[in-house]
Amino acid sequence: MNIEQLRGVIARNMALDPNDDFGTEKCWEEMTAILSEDIIATLHYFENECTDEELYWLGAVFEDVAEKTQSKELIQVLRNRLAKVTPETYCQQNLKNEHMRKWVDYTEYVRGLGVDIDFAEGKIDE
Repeated sequence: MNIEQLRGVIARNMALDPNDDFGTEKCWEEMTAILSEDIIATLHYFENECTDEELYWLGAVFEDVAEKTQSKELIQVLRNRLAKVTPETYCQQNLKNEHMRKWVDYTEYVRGLGVDIDFAEGKIDE
């Protein structure tokens, strides 16, 4: 998995106008492809290298990655990663994206990602 490539796509996605559906969809497709190509590397990334801000932006593709990889371990890793974010460690003012600095407080962050992970879990066949 090419982490720098993934970070580049995340940066492009963060810079898009919120109404740019085509650009957003293209970024989501790229993020999904990168995260789905090597699930072991993806799990390592989420456990050890993913920032809180990256986790938030990647939440949009958790469902697609889960559907493509069918990895139950992915869901557990995502839940564990989200649990590491506490009110004490979540620093909204230090986030790069203006939207997140302004609108995504700790409660919204945890709620939104929790929903994303729940939907992703629903895409895994039993």
